Formats: sequence, structure tokens, C-alpha cells
Amino acid sequence: MQIMKNRTHWAVWGAVTALCAFTASVWAQDKDPNSSTTPSASSATTTTPTAQNANTLGKVERSNKLIGKEVYSSDNQKIGKIKDLVVDLESGRVLYAVVNAKNTVAIAPGVFSETSSDNNIHSTVDKAKFDGAPQFTSDIDSQQTLAKADFVSKVYEYFGQTAWWQGSTPANQGSFNNTHKASDTEGMKVFNESNQDIGKVDNLAIDLPAGRVVYVIFSPAYSMKLGSNLYALPPNALSLSPDQKNLVCNIDKDKLSNAPHFAKSQWPDLSSPAYAQQVYAFYGKQLWFQGGLQPTGR
Repeated sequence: MQIMKNRTHWAVWGAVTALCAFTASVWAQDKDPNSSTTPSASSATTTTPTAQNANTLGKVERSNKLIGKEVYSSDNQKIGKIKDLVVDLESGRVLYAVVNAKNTVAIAPGVFSETSSDNNIHSTVDKAKFDGAPQFTSDIDSQQTLAKADFVSKVYEYFGQTAWWQGSTPANQGSFNNTHKASDTEGMKVFNESNQDIGKVDNLAIDLPAGRVVYVIFSPAYSMKLGSNLYALPPNALSLSPDQKNLVCNIDKDKLSNAPHFAKSQWPDLSSPAYAQQVYAFYGKQLWFQGGLQPTGR
């Protein structure tokens, strides 16, 4: 997928519908993670499970549960805790994890394994590799800088990961269009295309080793009169508002009334491929993993 460098389409609300159609086609193209350029041989010394995981659905965990977990290196040394996750909702990708190690560093998601039975996260790289990782500094931690591909490209190159977003332009050019820290999305307001407040983000559902944002967990506003249920939405069903402070989703009460939902006290198995197929098909979005159903409509 080539990153869009021209962000002027965010200037009007009417562009949101066209963007949704575009992102659906991007996801269909994104099914083959090996179609993008491989990093240089000098940085490709690390095993990369990303290509293996990209077409599967692994263990899906809530972002607020992943944040704070301990990370261990391949030589079983404690590295530090996950401080945050930087995500791009348009592509449905985890760009990198921010880890409090020797320094605060950015880690490509493909080096992580699923959360183990001891509730920690293990990786395929040793402590020395973590210690030399690109640092996540205060100048990177801003809305404009966070979205730039330049830093993300450095992170992926350092860990020998494929720059899946690279198209006809170099991987270090351009910006992602809907980038956030996962912690910042919690409570973020969601509006419809008529600029009406329809709810907020409750959480993100993440498959970390695959680097995927599987769902945005949506909590409808009281005015929607849908009770206290939660709804799993494909991440590319939401776009960034023109002021870049909120999210926009083309959905109404009638649509949500028939959408897959669950009680706050009874979460479904978010790692179930069948559940993912149900959600994505309902919203007319294409799944990335093998065996995903074709979308049925919006």
C-alpha cells in the first residue's frame, strides 16, 4: 500500500464516504504482505514472523491489557513494559510498540510473540537489539510527527521487517492518515457524517505479532438508545475528522441495531476467525487473513 501524501481531502466532510471506499480497496490489496520491498540486507539479521502472521488471525487482546505487560528478549532477559502502541486505523495496522527499556524505544510488532501463560510478552530478538532500537523521543510524540513514515521506516529497517506500506515511493516518505497512540483512542468521540456525536471508542482489539488492529470497540452514545452494549467495528470503518481530534463513521442507529454486539460483562472470543468474518462481512470490509469471507455490503 502506498501512503497518501495529499491530506487535503480531509478539508470537507463529504470526502469521508469516498475515503471509506478507497480504504476497502486498500485492504484487499494488502492481503499479500510480501508484495512490498524487503529491507536492506544489513538490517535483515532478525527473524521476521510478520510475513507468516500477516495472513492469519492470532491471539487478539485489548490494547489496555497489552499496555503495561512485561517484555522479555529472546535470551529471556526482562526488557521493560509496553508503554503504548502506535496504530494507523486506516490500514488497520499496529505501526510499532513503545517500550520502556534502557531507553524508551519503538519496536516493530513482528518481533513479538503471543502473550505467554505467564502473562508476559516474549520476542525473537535479544536484549542488545532492544538496547539499540530507535528511541521514541518527545519530538516524535505529536500528532503530526507520529503519522510520518520516516520514523516508522527506521523502526522496520532496524528490526529487519518488511515495509508493507511501500508502493511507488520510498518507504520513508509520506504520512499515514489516521494515526494514534492506542491510549489516546480510549474515550475518543465518534461522529457521523452529519457531525452528530454517536458515541466513543471503548478500546482497541490487537493481534500484536501480526501487527493488526482487528477491531475498534465502539460504545454508542446514550442518545442512540441502544443500551450499554459494545460493538466491534473494523478499524477502516472509521476515518479521521477534519480537525484531527475525533473519528467519523458512516453508521446510524438502524445499522447498529442489527450489528454484532455484546454486553460489557460478556466479551466474545475476539480471537475467533468466525467472529471476525461476521463483523467484517456485516460492515462490507475485506478480511486480510486466509479464509476470510467476502464483504456483503455496508
